[in-house]
Amino acid sequence: MQGNIRLNDRERGVFEDALRVMAEFHKVFGRPLRPSFVAELHVANRLGLEICDEVNRPGFDALGPDGKRYQIKYRTEATLNVDVNNFEFDELILVNLDGSYHLKGMWRMTVDQAKTIFAQRGKFRKHQTTQKKFKETAERIA
Repeated sequence: MQGNIRLNDRERGVFEDALRVMAEFHKVFGRPLRPSFVAELHVANRLGLEICDEVNRPGFDALGPDGKRYQIKYRTEATLNVDVNNFEFDELILVNLDGSYHLKGMWRMTVDQAKTIFAQRGKFRKHQTTQKKFKETAERIA
């Protein structure tokens, strides 16, 4: 960032409000307010899932009432790729949010579908596909 930032009265008010809301969010959910967690909350709300307590749990982020394991990936629309570290989930959900953090789109695929489109990136120890290919393969659910 270049130059100095000097907040005017309105900006100071918005900044103070944001700090208060972020602190309350953390108190209620036990996690910081981040777009990736907002995406998880959208998915949990829409599909009736329970978010796992453990942050960065290997394999999945949420559980369905039937025991299905869900991996949730938030990406901006401009992000080229979607990565997964492993296939220890039953369904993979991709989420795009708008500039106000409201749901812009949600796509779902099974682990078997994911295995057909994700390429191994051995050097990086992950699997990867393009967001475009993900959306072409998956079912749009929102």
